[in-house]
Amino acid sequence: MSEFDKKLNTLGVDRISVSPYKKWSRGYLEPGNVGNGYVSGLKVDAGVVDKTDDMILDGIVSHDRAETKNAYIGQINMTTASSFSGVGGTVLGYDILRNPEVDKAKPLFTEKQWDGSELPIYDAKPLQDTLVEYFGTKDDMRHYPAPGAFVCCANKGVTAERPKNDADMKPGQGYGVWSAIAISFAKDPTKYASMYVEDAGVWETPNEDELIEYLKGRRNAMAKSIAACGENTAGENGGAVFTSSWIGFAHAMMKPGQVGNAITVAPYIAMPVDSIPGGSILTPDTDMDIMQNLTMPEWLDKMGYQSLTKGGNINY
Repeated sequence: MSEFDKKLNTLGVDRISVSPYKKWSRGYLEPGNVGNGYVSGLKVDAGVVDKTDDMILDGIVSHDRAETKNAYIGQINMTTASSFSGVGGTVLGYDILRNPEVDKAKPLFTEKQWDGSELPIYDAKPLQDTLVEYFGTKDDMRHYPAPGAFVCCANKGVTAERPKNDADMKPGQGYGVWSAIAISFAKDPTKYASMYVEDAGVWETPNEDELIEYLKGRRNAMAKSIAACGENTAGENGGAVFTSSWIGFAHAMMKPGQVGNAITVAPYIAMPVDSIPGGSILTPDTDMDIMQNLTMPEWLDKMGYQSLTKGGNINY
C-alpha cells in the first residue's frame, strides 16, 4: 500500500475499486462492487453519419458512433457527474497503469495560478491512449463497460449538421465538430480534488488545418479556466493548487449532408478482477497495489495484449 493510501486510510478513505465481473468494467456505485473508490479515464472522440430526415435520430446515431470509436464505451447508460476525481479516485495512465509517456512529456506552456505558482500544461494523449489500451476498441474489446451498465461520467458534447448545399448554412450548423478534455492533478489530494474540464464546439469553416490550429489555442483558454477554478476555492486556509494539467482534443469534419457529434467523457468505473494480473476478489487491497505498481506496457505484457496505440494507430 502506498504512503498516500495509508494516509487516506487514517481519514477513513479507501481507493479500492474492484468489480466481481470478469472481462467487463462496471460503473461506480453499481451494487456488488468491492471498495469505496473509483477509477476514471480520459476519452474524447467524434463521429459522423449521413443525415436523414430526423435530426433527433441522427444525433443518437452520431453520438453512438463517437462512443464506439477508439476507447469503447458503447451501449452504456451514461449518467452525469460534475467532473472531479477526489480522495477516492485514481486516474488510468497516471495513478494506475502509468503510461511511461507521461514521465517523458514536456510542458507545452504554463499558466499562473492564484498562489503565484506556474501550472504546466501537457498533451493528454498518453492518458487517452491508456484508456484505449484498457477498454479496447470495437475490433479488439478488452475490459470495456458491461453492456447496459450504469456508468457515471464527466461528460459534455455537441451535435451539428452540414447542409448538402453550403450556401444554405444556418447558425448552429458547420463543417466540423470538436471536443476537449482536461484533467488537472491536485497538489494536495487529501484536501482538494483533481479536476476534469470538458469543452466542445462547432467549426464553421471548411479548412481542417485551421481547426487544428484553433484547438491548439483552446488549450490556453482551458488553462485559464482551470486556474480560475482553483482560485475560486482560495480562502484563509488555502485553496486548490494543481501540479499539472493534461489537455486533449478530438475532431471530425463533415461532408455535405452529414451530421457530426463530438463527445468528451471521463467514465468512473470499477475494474473487473480478471483485468488485474494475479488479482483476487478476496484481496482487494493487493489488487489496487498491483495496478498502481504496473506501468501500462508491463500490464499489456502480463495480460498478453498487443498495444493498440503504438505507432500512431489511433487518431482522435
